[in-house]
Amino acid sequence: MKLLLITALFLLPLMAQPKGRVFLISLDGLGYEAFSTDPAAVELKAIKRLASEGIYAPMQAAFPSLTAPGHASIFTGVYGNVNGVTANDVPVSFGLTKNGFRAEQLQAETFWVKAARSGIKSVAHNPTQGFPCNKFNSAPNVILLNGYQTTQVTPHKLLRSKDVQWLDAAPAGFTPLPNLRKPARYFRYNSGRIQFVGAVTAKSLRYDTIRMTALGGKRYVDAAWMTAEQEPIRTGTNTRPLARYFSQALPVANLTAVHFRLFDLSPDGKDFLLYQTEGKELSVCADGPTQATRFKQRLLNTAGAFIGNGAGSFYESGALGRRNTDGVAERRWLETLELHARQTMRYTSALLDEFTPQLLVDYISTPDDMLHVWWGLHIQGDTFQDPYRRWGYQIIDWRVDQLKQLLAPEDHLLIVSDHGMTPAHHDVHINTLLKDLGYGDRVKSHDYFLKLKDRADTTLLAELKTKLSTIRDGETQVFKEWFDPALAGLRFGIGGDRGGDLYFDLAPGYAAKNGLNQPAIVKLDSQRGFHGPLPTRTDLMALFIAFGPDLRSRPASMRSVDVAPLVLRLLGL
Repeated sequence: MKLLLITALFLLPLMAQPKGRVFLISLDGLGYEAFSTDPAAVELKAIKRLASEGIYAPMQAAFPSLTAPGHASIFTGVYGNVNGVTANDVPVSFGLTKNGFRAEQLQAETFWVKAARSGIKSVAHNPTQGFPCNKFNSAPNVILLNGYQTTQVTPHKLLRSKDVQWLDAAPAGFTPLPNLRKPARYFRYNSGRIQFVGAVTAKSLRYDTIRMTALGGKRYVDAAWMTAEQEPIRTGTNTRPLARYFSQALPVANLTAVHFRLFDLSPDGKDFLLYQTEGKELSVCADGPTQATRFKQRLLNTAGAFIGNGAGSFYESGALGRRNTDGVAERRWLETLELHARQTMRYTSALLDEFTPQLLVDYISTPDDMLHVWWGLHIQGDTFQDPYRRWGYQIIDWRVDQLKQLLAPEDHLLIVSDHGMTPAHHDVHINTLLKDLGYGDRVKSHDYFLKLKDRADTTLLAELKTKLSTIRDGETQVFKEWFDPALAGLRFGIGGDRGGDLYFDLAPGYAAKNGLNQPAIVKLDSQRGFHGPLPTRTDLMALFIAFGPDLRSRPASMRSVDVAPLVLRLLGL
């Protein structure tokens, strides 16, 4: 481990003062193996060019290799046994867990807070542990924007005509489209605490548009019908605008905004498939509440809605169309991933223009969204998704290239990920196993570690290890390897007050789940991508890329906790 740290520290000469800006973007779930070996990743043209002109390496993530602890280790420079984020759901005591994506679980400050204390203006855009604002993620000179953990105003919806209430006439105050050749058909529906009203309208011989508003609102947006087939598979030379068939942003309740996409509309206007994005309140922490409030309003009015993820749940359920058939469902889902990339870049640009920071921390979820669904199928040899996976990589590459184009010669760009992705064909419900073995009231499983009610009971630990090591699924020994925090704590940053008493890794293809009321071992219908196991597995290694004038040599490998000190050194601190 000393060699890895020394390698990281000697990436650049000592500097007495800052030379330029530092941009860091996290590509959630894009591991080193996917970047290096997936044939579809040839579409990562801009990112691969940055890697070849700069430096890149595999990077050891946190253990468990999950999103919340992975990012916390990147952002704080210490692992979960110090920063407090030991899992996606952090066991703060025996039997009580709290959301590891929220800032209340942080027990160490982020590198942008350290930079801000030295007078460096910093912007953090949608980092994990970015809400609520506290002393570990916020300070003077920090602008922190987050929409992931904030209050949901309206959930996303995928609507057909049967899901709405049809009206006999236009609601009071609804402004119809002018010069209609056919009478409009009106409907309304509830999404969370918001009621939306729509009018199915026609400007030509068929119904072709739905005009939407929020009840009581003064703004309207139009969702024009275009079939998914009219959205061609993207190619390397295709430079069309992303998410071009989504509506403009519709402000909602002076708190948030949503976009609409009309995927299908029957000629008579009596049936449709309409997607409405989720509406979340934005959290902006700045030097003053007035500045934050004004910026939020400008952002919603000029950049549009916060979009955290695509419509993956509707794709996986089959609501967007039959998967793996004609490609319509895949195109529809990818359009929603395009919207996420477009909107996050609009927000990033607005933050840079408004606050002119020297340090930017940025984030996109697209790789994780895509590879959870398609990585397992790719590994098992299913080629149907290959062109769509290429499309997904193009979206990711576009997002990074937009940042790259903003660099000045003296600036640095770091591209990191929180974990890789590995295929799963079985789920293992560890708490069910513990209950069946008679330990349910004394031991709980949290992803890839066990936490004891009596943490001093070393006899129970030895007994658990022996009994669980005998669990087999056919010829497969399910529990593959054990890790004692007292012996492996330095290497993986495991243990601590909020960590486990015994960590484990399962056989390849077996994913640990925390559920209690499911069968112990469940075979999946098809392989899917997952993460969480030992981060030194080849396919679970994260990705590290750095580009800029002060980077001199390529490290053999990195650790996620090496990123924060590197960023600070690049800033001259």
